[in-house]
Amino acid sequence: MPKKQTEWTRAYNEKAYDRLAITVPKGLKAAIEAHARAQGESVNGLVNRLLRADMGVSAEEWKREE
Repeated sequence: MPKKQTEWTRAYNEKAYDRLAITVPKGLKAAIEAHARAQGESVNGLVNRLLRADMGVSAEEWKREE
């Protein structure tokens, strides 16, 4: 990706998204990644789907900006 495009993408992501870091017990990272792949998702996608389900929020509501 050209440098300018990377800069624009980073600036947009900083404006449009919040970031969370999660901590899991040592040794579970590979199992979590494998589980996400088995579901056809990234780890981020899996976490977002699980949070939406737990919070009772639709995908459309999840994407709206506050």
